[in-house]
Amino acid sequence: MLIRPEHHKNCHPEHEHAPETTEGHTPQDIEPCWHCGTPTDQGCYCLECADNADYIAPGAVYHCKLCNRWWAYMTGLNVTTITFTGTEP
Repeated sequence: MLIRPEHHKNCHPEHEHAPETTEGHTPQDIEPCWHCGTPTDQGCYCLECADNADYIAPGAVYHCKLCNRWWAYMTGLNVTTITFTGTEP
């Protein structure tokens, strides 16, 4: 895995996000950017993505090199229930 110090200028704008994904959509290796339509490869290994790998796998992220928007499809989320037993008040 190649870790780069920066993907490109303004790699992770925080003020915008992609619209909700339509049900049944299967992520592709190349997707059109949700903002400008530029064909965008899947996978980003900038430091920000590497640091957030616990939340979104860097290989699942798309970053548009033209308009700097990024997105990932949240599929297959696993939810774990934690139960506490044997605790005293």
